[in-house]
Amino acid sequence: MYGPGVKVGYWQETALQEEMRVKDMQQGGNTLLDTTRAAYKHFYQDTMLGPPQEVVAFGVTLQVRPVKISICRQQVVDQNLALSVIITHEGMIRKCTTINEMCDLTVAPSPRSTLRSSFRIVSPDDEDRSGQCLGYGEKFRLQTLDPVDEPMYLYSGPKRMNLSLPVDTGRYTTKNGELTLPLGVVSSKNCGPYARVPVSHTHFYCAHKDPDLRYESEGKTIPVNEPVIIVHAVTNQNLAVEHVQADTPFGPELQVSVQTYKNVYKRETWKNLWKFCF
Repeated sequence: MYGPGVKVGYWQETALQEEMRVKDMQQGGNTLLDTTRAAYKHFYQDTMLGPPQEVVAFGVTLQVRPVKISICRQQVVDQNLALSVIITHEGMIRKCTTINEMCDLTVAPSPRSTLRSSFRIVSPDDEDRSGQCLGYGEKFRLQTLDPVDEPMYLYSGPKRMNLSLPVDTGRYTTKNGELTLPLGVVSSKNCGPYARVPVSHTHFYCAHKDPDLRYESEGKTIPVNEPVIIVHAVTNQNLAVEHVQADTPFGPELQVSVQTYKNVYKRETWKNLWKFCF
């Protein structure tokens, strides 16, 4: 509120700035609605998966899907959910229409392959291993398809000394009262020996779904559409889909974390079961 001590010139200057801002929005089309429409159009671009093959390999583009979602009495195999990138409300306000470090990860409906739900498997270093088969226990990175000139990788990490989380996100989940590790997106320029995120925090590997067969399956190829455990190499925690709803600009979706969930038989539950699909 303006008081008697505020000069009239300041009122006029503030009104003029607001008038110019509205005029620029109307002429340039930079309204929040236009930004949202541009983001929707970009994130839902159709992508081509593959090349299709029977086993997972470096350099291929695929989707990471949960095997099943058991959030009701009946366990139903779901064919339309996939790990997806979402743009946050803050990103919308800042007029970000491409995948960036302000994006989060969720499990979202994906009846077709889109830019936000497709990832490329790349080597853990800068070596090009395109075409080589990926084996159980072999490290890899999940890269987004956008932007092309600035690779973006999925990452997580251990909690800091002050117990703060390694990924800045507005959505959190808990396990037994403790915050789980979130999954985020980091640019290649901010990932390295002297960067904000160590390269090792982007490394994952696959483990056999059966704990009794994990030792003998080391190094063997990973079949497509077969349940696997995706492990974050640094924290030794599994990629998990949570039965917690996330309200996103794309609608209600399921949150994702890096947390191991086991039953009384010391086996991973449905939350940690994933499959690679073309």
